[in-house]
Amino acid sequence: MIVSYNQIIKQLNDFADAHKQVQSFGNGNLWEVVQHDQLKNFNYPLMWIVDQPASAGDGDFTWNFQVIVMDIVRKDESNENEVKSDCVQILIDLIAYFEQLNSELNNVNWNKVQLVRSSTVEMFTERFEDELSGASIQLGLRFPQNYNKCEIPI
Repeated sequence: MIVSYNQIIKQLNDFADAHKQVQSFGNGNLWEVVQHDQLKNFNYPLMWIVDQPASAGDGDFTWNFQVIVMDIVRKDESNENEVKSDCVQILIDLIAYFEQLNSELNNVNWNKVQLVRSSTVEMFTERFEDELSGASIQLGLRFPQNYNKCEIPI
């Protein structure tokens, strides 16, 4: 039962849409966030998903992502600590969301998901045109996978 990339992105997007602080969601390469002409196209805080290498293990498959939450810091940096604190809290909320997700959503049985995460939350400041601060975490979603010919649609 491999869960598709599209199903994972949809679930992450659903979390962002439901979260009362997150204003925009996106995924792709990080340069798509930082193009000079795109900063104004997002509402902040922004939750951005960057693909990381997936892994096929013995009896499982793991999708891996870097989750980045960022917000604009005032020019005088008076809200920098508040921005970092809020972004870390959103990441903690995301972890709690997947830890508590134990139902059938978007045609996926989330009871069988094992959340794999790094123990490191990395905060950043004055990044991306010196306007954005935030935090990121590595997040993996491991699913049981039978690698047999019955799973192949042939």
